[in-house]
Amino acid sequence: MVHEPSPLQGTLRLFQTEPISLPYFETNAQHPNKLIFIPGLTDTMGVVPYLPSLASVLNDLEYSLIQFVKCSDLGGFGTSSLEGDAQEIAQLAEHLLTRSDSPCTGKLVLMGHSTGCQDVVTFLSEERLNLKTGQQILVHGGICQAPVSDSEYFDSHDGSQNSARELLSKSQECVKKGLPGALLDRSHISPVRTSLKGRGEGNSATVLTPAFTAYRFASLNGHHGDDDLFSSYLDSESIVRTLQPALNRAPLLMLFGMNDEYAPPDVDPVQIAKHWETSLRNLPLSTKVVPRANHKVDDAVAQKTLCDAVATFLRGLS
Repeated sequence: MVHEPSPLQGTLRLFQTEPISLPYFETNAQHPNKLIFIPGLTDTMGVVPYLPSLASVLNDLEYSLIQFVKCSDLGGFGTSSLEGDAQEIAQLAEHLLTRSDSPCTGKLVLMGHSTGCQDVVTFLSEERLNLKTGQQILVHGGICQAPVSDSEYFDSHDGSQNSARELLSKSQECVKKGLPGALLDRSHISPVRTSLKGRGEGNSATVLTPAFTAYRFASLNGHHGDDDLFSSYLDSESIVRTLQPALNRAPLLMLFGMNDEYAPPDVDPVQIAKHWETSLRNLPLSTKVVPRANHKVDDAVAQKTLCDAVATFLRGLS
C-alpha cells in the first residue's frame, strides 16, 4: 500500500525574479550544507514519496533539503531542455551561495530523481559561473536516483505503435532540417469538458500528453540524443564520453531500484551497475542497487536503504 507522505515544514521564497519569478522551498534553512532535489518528468515539488524521510536524515547531517519549481515541471518538459534546466539550477545555486541570510557556507549537493538525474549530469558537465562572485559554482557531489532510459521505455511501450514511431521520425527530420522548435501536432487532444457537478481531471492532459517540440521529443525518445545518458545499450566508450565530464567536477552516486518499472524488464540493475563501475573505474563513481525499490521508492524499507546510502555518500564528501 502506498501511503501519503508526511508533511514537510520549512520556508518558501523566490530564487529569481527575472526573466520570470521562480520559487523554492527549504527545510532547516539554518544549516550550512544544502541538497538541491530535482524531480523527474511530470513531477514538481513534493511529489516524490521519500522526501520526508530524506529531509530527516539530512537534518541530522546539517543539510537542508531544497525543492524548487523550474519551467519544465509538470507538462513543461515537452518544450524544454536539459540545458535549460541546468541554467535554472545554476541560478538557484547562485542564490543559495550568495543570499544574505543563512547562505550555503558548507557543501552543495545535487540529487536527481528519474530525468532529474540527467539534469545533474548536464549541470556538472560544464563550468557554471556564479555571476555575483565571478567564480565557478562548486558542487561537492551529485546523486542520481532511478537513472533510467526514456528511449528504452519508448522502445518497449509507445515505440511499438506505428503512430509513435512516425512521430519520432518526423521529429528527427525536423531537427535535421534546422527546425528543432517545431511543435508537434496536438489536434487529437480534446478540450477539457465539464463533468458531473463541475468536477473532472482538470488540465492534467497538459502534463500527461504535453506539447512537444521536435527537439525534445527526439531527444527523449530517440537513441543517442541529449537526454540519452543511461541506456543499457551504451558501450563503455559512450558511458565514459557521457559521464566523465561530470565526474571530473564532482563524485556521483547512482541509486538503481531493483523493481524499477521504467527500466527495461530484461535488464538486470546489478549488471548495469557493474558495467558502469567497470567503464568508469578510474573516476569517483559509486553505485548501489536498492532492494524493493520501484521508480519513486514507495516502499518504506527501500526508502530507509536509499536514505542510508545518501547519508554514507554525504559523509564521505571532502
